[in-house]
Amino acid sequence: MLSGMKRNTRITTAVVVVAVAGLVAVAAPAVISAAPAVVDAASWASERFAAEPSTAPTSAADASDPVGYVDLGDGISVPARGPGDCTTNAFINIGSDDGSPAHGKLLGELVDMGASELARGPVTLDADGQIFSYEVQAGDSLIAIGERFCVDYVTVGSFNHVRGNEPIAPGDVLYLRPDPTLPFVDIYSPYNAEPGSSTIPYYDGVAAFSTAVATADLGAARWLWQRLEKDMPPETAAVISQALSTDDLALLRRMFP
Repeated sequence: MLSGMKRNTRITTAVVVVAVAGLVAVAAPAVISAAPAVVDAASWASERFAAEPSTAPTSAADASDPVGYVDLGDGISVPARGPGDCTTNAFINIGSDDGSPAHGKLLGELVDMGASELARGPVTLDADGQIFSYEVQAGDSLIAIGERFCVDYVTVGSFNHVRGNEPIAPGDVLYLRPDPTLPFVDIYSPYNAEPGSSTIPYYDGVAAFSTAVATADLGAARWLWQRLEKDMPPETAAVISQALSTDDLALLRRMFP
């Protein structure tokens, strides 16, 4: 999701100078992006300027009120009624209680309210028959996707690395049910970054790695990983290294959507 244009992106090998996490290398894979995605301008604008829902803790009395708030756990309280026509509400929480790398966790339950004009893509179920992921179609709105599955759309975007200045694009896969055992990849801040240091090389490196994974270019992904590994928490780095060694694209795509 980092590029917003995965289906229109390719990896090529060229003699370039690439700065990733402060290192300079020659003869590296470079990322070339193609045509912009087709989006609905009105829905995209409304997503960008919509206010985030409140997650402030509430009293027990409020939690029992069907028009008030409910406590989903992990200190997260949300409106009892979900978005759109939903009577329930779900939330993807990203955090850590003990200082270890953050993990994603679904609070509440996903409900498919059915396809709508701005959320008409196919849904993938997991082995237990539960909603797992959604494939974006042309004109889809992240808000409408949240309304379709009764989940906070802001947290869906955050979990799927949707950049604030890039809309979702046709062909993008949005993961709606996190695996709480998988560490979440922070796309903005490298591990143990020095105060005042630039995070742009790391940010761009993660974007390039995500594109390599999306296009199944494991050669480029391995080259990039040699430069990114030191900027990841050890637990996260171990999972990614293992996935690369076994060509586990499915897992890598979940960590780098």
